[in-house]
This record gives sequence, C-alpha cells and structure tokens, in this order.
Amino acid sequence: MAQQTKQSAQSTHPSFFVLILVFFFWGFLAASNSIFIPFCKSHFNLTQLESQLIDFAFYSAYFIGSLILYLASAARKVDILNKIGYKKGIIYGLLISVVGSAIMIPCVNKEKIVPIKETITDISGFQVEQQLQTSDRQVKIRREKDKDTYSLLISNNDAAEKYTTNPQLLSEIPLGFTKDDEHKQYAGTFTKASLEKIITVLDTDYKQTVTFGYFALILMALFIVALGFSLQQTAANPFAILLGDPAKGSHRLNLAGGVNSFGTTIGPIIVSMLLFGNIKGGDVSTDISKINTLYFLLIGLFLVAAAIFAFVKMPESQDDEKFESSPKATKSILAITLMFILILMGLILKFELPLFIAGIVGIIGILFFTKTASASNSEGWGAMRYPQLTLGMLAIFIYVGVEVTIASNLGALLKHPGFLTPKGLAESELDPYVSLFWGSMMIGRWTGAISVFNVSKLTRQILCVIVPFVAYGVILGANVVKGNDVAPLYPYAICIAIQIFGFFAGQDKPAKTLMIFGLLGVGSILIGLFTSGALATFAFISGGLFCSVMWPNIFSLAIAGLGKYTGQGSAFLVMMILGGSLIPPVQGGLADIPSIGIHASYIIPALCFAYLAFFAFRVKNILKSQGIDYESATSGGH
Repeated sequence: MAQQTKQSAQSTHPSFFVLILVFFFWGFLAASNSIFIPFCKSHFNLTQLESQLIDFAFYSAYFIGSLILYLASAARKVDILNKIGYKKGIIYGLLISVVGSAIMIPCVNKEKIVPIKETITDISGFQVEQQLQTSDRQVKIRREKDKDTYSLLISNNDAAEKYTTNPQLLSEIPLGFTKDDEHKQYAGTFTKASLEKIITVLDTDYKQTVTFGYFALILMALFIVALGFSLQQTAANPFAILLGDPAKGSHRLNLAGGVNSFGTTIGPIIVSMLLFGNIKGGDVSTDISKINTLYFLLIGLFLVAAAIFAFVKMPESQDDEKFESSPKATKSILAITLMFILILMGLILKFELPLFIAGIVGIIGILFFTKTASASNSEGWGAMRYPQLTLGMLAIFIYVGVEVTIASNLGALLKHPGFLTPKGLAESELDPYVSLFWGSMMIGRWTGAISVFNVSKLTRQILCVIVPFVAYGVILGANVVKGNDVAPLYPYAICIAIQIFGFFAGQDKPAKTLMIFGLLGVGSILIGLFTSGALATFAFISGGLFCSVMWPNIFSLAIAGLGKYTGQGSAFLVMMILGGSLIPPVQGGLADIPSIGIHASYIIPALCFAYLAFFAFRVKNILKSQGIDYESATSGGH
C-alpha cells in the first residue's frame, strides 16, 4: 500500500537543493577521471588500456549496483528500493561513497618502492609511450614509437646536471641531451641494447628507486564510490519528482541535470589545480597524494548531505507492490553478467584487449538474440519483449561508452607529439580541453532543457541561440578563474553554431534529433581522424556537443509503449551504463598497438555514433508499427 507524506512545495525546497548537490557529485567525479587517467598513466607506468581501467572500475559499479538491486527484487518479488524508500536509498548510497572515499586516502598515500635494477624486464616489454619514473620524479624512461628506441627524460632543476653530464650515460646516448623548455626537462634517446647499462648507472650511482604504487587499490576505491552513486542515481530521479509540485517535476529534473553538467565542467579544472597547481608544462614533480584534499572534502560533503537527508523531514513514497517476474529477461541479464566476468578474467590473465572485444561482441549478440527470441514468443521476456527496448539498451551502452571514451583518451591524444603541438601538451595543460569537452555536454543539456518551459515559439528559438553561448561563457570563465589561457578555445564557437543548427533541424522530435546528432557525431570524428592540430582537436571535442542530448532521446524512445513494464525497462537501461566501462579500454588497447596509435583509435567513437544514428532510424519504424507517437517532444539530460 503506497504511503506519501504531504508537504508544501515551500517546505521541500531546501531538501531539493541538497538533492541537487548529489547530482553535482556524479558529474564532478565522472569528468575528473579524464584528468586523473593521464596522470595515473604516468605515475603508475601504465599502458593506455591499463589507464582506462579507471573508467572500467567506475562505470562497472553502475552495472553491478543495478544488477544487485534487480536480482534482489526478483528474488523477494518486491521492488527493494520502493520498499525502503528513495530517501533511505540516497542515504545508504552516500554512506557507501563515504567508505570508498575513505579507502582512497591511504591508497594514494602508500607507495610500493621497487629497486630500479629489478625493472629491466618490465621496461623492455613496454608499449609505445609507456614510461617509468623514479620515486623522486627526477628521471623517466619512456618507450618511443620505434620498438628499439627509448628516451631518458631528466627534470630541469638543480639536480639535472649530474645526469646530463654523466659520461657513462652520455656514452649510451650518442646525441646527448636536448633541452625541452616546454616540458621543463632534458631528453636523450638510446636503443634497447643500452637499456641495461642505463639502468645500472642509475641504480649504482644514484640509488634511485621506482614507484609502482597501489593502482589496484585505487581502482577498488573508485568502484566503491561509484557503487554508492549507482544507488543514489536510481533513487534520486524519482525522488526529485516528490520534492515539490509533481506537475513541475520535469523542471526540477532539468535543473538537477544542469547542475550535474556544471559539475562535469569544473571537475577537471579543480582536479588539475589540486594535482598541478598553476604549473604549466612541467609536471614531473606532481604527487598523487595531492588528491587527498579532494577526497577529504568529498567525505565531509557526503556525510553532511546524508545527515541532512536523515534528519530533515521530506516527502517519502514507499510501497510493497509486486515485482514483475520476467525469467527469460533475467537470463539475458545474467548472460551479460557472464560476459563481464569473462572480461575480468582477461584482466587477471593479462589478455585484456581480445577479451574486452569478445565481451562487447558477446553483449551485442545477447541483445540481438533477445530481440529475435522475444519476437517469436514474448512470454516470460517482460520489458525485453519490446524491440525498442533491446535496441535501446544497446544504444545506451554505446552512448555512455562513446561519451566516456572520447574524454578519457583525449589526454593521451593531446600529449602525443605532433597532434596539437610539436612536442605534445603536458599533463598540467590538459584541463582547458577536457573541461571544454564536458562543458559541451552542459551546453547541449542547457539548450535541450529550454523546451520544457512554457514560452512562445519565438522566445524558444531565441533562447536556443543565446543559451549555448551563455554556457560557453561559463566554461571560459571557469578556465579564466583557474588562470588558463582561453584564447585557443575561441574557434570552438563554430562547433556550437553547428550544434544550434542541429537543434533547429531536430524540431524537438526525439528520433529526428537523435539521428541528426548521430550523423553529426560521425562527421565530426571523421574530420578529426583525417586532420590534426586545432581542427582535429575541436572535431573530437565537439563529440560532447552531439552526445549531450542523446540520453533523454534514447531513453524516451526505448521505453515508449512499455506500459506496466516501464519501470523494469528503465532499470535495464540504467544497467547499460556498463558501456562506459568497456568501450574506453578497447580504444585504449587499440592505441597501444604501434601500427594504430592513439589518433587512429578514434575510429571507435565514429562506429559508436553510426550505431546511434541507425537506432534512431530503426526505432522510428518500430514504434510507428506499434501505433506509437514516436515524435512527441522530449527534453532533459543524463
């Protein structure tokens, strides 16, 4: 029996603004990974695929959390979250995130020190651009594109001279050291044949040791933080409807989505400031323990938010309604889980890329098998009897994957010599571009939210032109406050104008808008693949503009016509956030292959956008055959 506490809209407003803070957390940390990934790649001597395990840990938690809720509800035949209530669900989620944040602090403070002479085998097996650094961050050894060539990088400080003038080192580096003012270091190249001698000199003369760190524990901490986010996100969206006039629920959700997007915009800037301060170009001396400040702050904010939710009286909704049993759908979800376990085995067995690819192919195969099998006999399939849902599950999987993979591999791309600058950007110089990508999501979501307000057609058209550039101004302003030079970002206004054209062409129709933005996404990635410099950089970053409105359009099209299975279908769609954990490592693995590299690996986002355009075309015909108005307007953002 449903029970709901009645409160006035005025009394619930403070509660809603606390809830908005939770939306901010999700965006802030998710986008911050785009800065944390290239930093961890250098700090822990990782391949590009291994660096993407940050996304794997973070986004797989959403799948595991949703899976646990679904299976528990199926076993007890009652929706667990509805039974305990949205308020308690958010509190429990916040406390889980507190545990993850608390675990992160000792993980980043404790480093595993290994004598450098014991690392020769590891270094000789490095992938292209993989590197090792000494524990004092004074020296790095990096594998170059030529399989037999390495670089010895010396930080340009008072200690540099004892390395750059050492006769034993110079005898193995025929061309000597060249000064790299942009990255504040000296660089010298040597062949694989000299590797053992170089290592011996470093070990015997300077007693340097190398830091390998506790990367696996950091991944575990991130997983636990995101596991809490999974529970929070499942509860927060319907809870926002309760906190005020139900007729204005969509307005509150769009406001919350806008705050989420603001978090994604400033997250990379703040994390970059914590790690690097205002240093530009030289990031050799950065220390991962600087991230402590962020996680101490998050622990405090999570606890304060949980306390407010616990002690402030809020509207609540609880019910014991029967959970719809769908045994065949459950088997499909368990089959997808087996694919996930297969990928985990690949990580353990160091056979990552083939099993990541096999796992994704397996998930695609399961969803298409489900679509075919349910069409011939719909009994027991629940929400999965509807083809718009199974295709939509794959669309959400791919949408989250493409959004995350563009951003997470962007740091490696911009650091690559010859792409944007001759020597590549330093880690401390990445945040303007990363924040521009995530800010592009904010631009699109703010613009997409205009249609929910009751304004005239002319006013809406004017706002569709003004709002994107206001959001663009917020992005530039955040970078100015941090001290970044924003002049290189000005040409991006052209990309925003193209997105505005897409909004007008889409006419607030979800299928049409999704197809247009999918095709624009394909076009932008192809431009980036066949060019370089600022043009290619902005082409790739504009993928954020075209991703920005996809979540609500895919979601509304996928659950259209599901009737009593709408809640179940929504849960299945949320599980498919799993794509954010699997697609980025595949692109990272391709980037590690010398014949492909980081630039060409962006073919993955192009393929993703192509499927999203296909889904828009196909689902329109599916819904039309069911007599459903597929062109009803929608708005909002993920």
